[in-house]
Amino acid sequence: MRKAWNICSAEIGLILKKRRSYLTMFAMPLLFTLLFGNILGGDVGSQKLKILLVDQDGTFLSKELGRDMGKDNQYFTLEKSTSAQAKKMLENKKAEGMIKIPKDFERKLKAEQDPAISFRKIPEFTSSGTVTGSLSAALTRMKMNLAASNAWSKYSGGNVREMYGKLANETKNHSQKIERITVYDHQKDNQPSKISASASGMSIMFVMIVMMSVTGTILEARNNGVWHRLLIAPAKRASIASGYLLSFFILGWIQFGTIMVLTHYLFDVNWGNPLVLFIHVSAMLLAIVGLGLIIAGTARTAEQQSAFGNLLVISTCMISGVYWPLEIEPPFMQKIAEFLPQTWAMRGFNEISLNASFLDNLHNVEVLLLFAAVFLVIGIRKIRI
Repeated sequence: MRKAWNICSAEIGLILKKRRSYLTMFAMPLLFTLLFGNILGGDVGSQKLKILLVDQDGTFLSKELGRDMGKDNQYFTLEKSTSAQAKKMLENKKAEGMIKIPKDFERKLKAEQDPAISFRKIPEFTSSGTVTGSLSAALTRMKMNLAASNAWSKYSGGNVREMYGKLANETKNHSQKIERITVYDHQKDNQPSKISASASGMSIMFVMIVMMSVTGTILEARNNGVWHRLLIAPAKRASIASGYLLSFFILGWIQFGTIMVLTHYLFDVNWGNPLVLFIHVSAMLLAIVGLGLIIAGTARTAEQQSAFGNLLVISTCMISGVYWPLEIEPPFMQKIAEFLPQTWAMRGFNEISLNASFLDNLHNVEVLLLFAAVFLVIGIRKIRI
């Protein structure tokens, strides 16, 4: 382990001694974050999402739920639809999601049971927490108002619906007033929606560019004879491989962690839960390191490594929604994006910034770890560690 750490610290020291490394690792991501955030952020952030509402119950309470969610909502528009129409619109990607209220909705609420409300979204829609959060809040308000109305009717003999209507109106007015103060003013002052997506996207791209460069040190060591001397030295191949891989991983975290801190304090970017973020970034970095090893094992010279690596990074970042939302891309490009690690990394960052829990983001981490496993196995075989 000591030999692996010596190799790791030596490689990190060589990279950090070069002044131009700081330009690529830190300065360029911040500059591009600011530029892309101001150019693309305003138009994207001003567009409301279209969510379809399929009410299979058609009762008083199911209609109230739809009215509560749809009234003066600043994030999405709620459009009533049939189940068949909603499925067709989702398939054609004319809407971002569909909320389906089951037939037994009112009956279960009156029986103090949880109705099985379902939410279905297109794969490119990464802000599902906005909709599910609004749905959960509306359902909680409905349960509270219904319980209060039933209690009032039991002791007074009054009409439950009449009392429910009064309570619902008071709750709606109060919650909308709070929402306008906290959400609207925060966006007006700091405008995090313009910068957050750009910060995560530019961070991913420049981390990949740096990883394409640093993994090329193995290629240089092999061409200069250093790799051969390491292999015949009294050090196990596992120690050598661990040292190099650990150096790439730590260097990636130094870069990404620094960018996160700087963008948070300079641009007020909300990265979300630190623990969930740590797991997500670690899985992403493993996938990026593996991809870098594949490029290093395929190229014959450092120039080929740099040229082919940068071309691959920029082209795949374009397809995977790093520069712009996936929704504006043609369908065939959206399908290709599903097989790129940047797509799943971006989805994870978007969900984490909306306070997604570890379980909520687990599917993104699992896909990134799958990419990492495949890339690392192929890359290590090509490098012949």
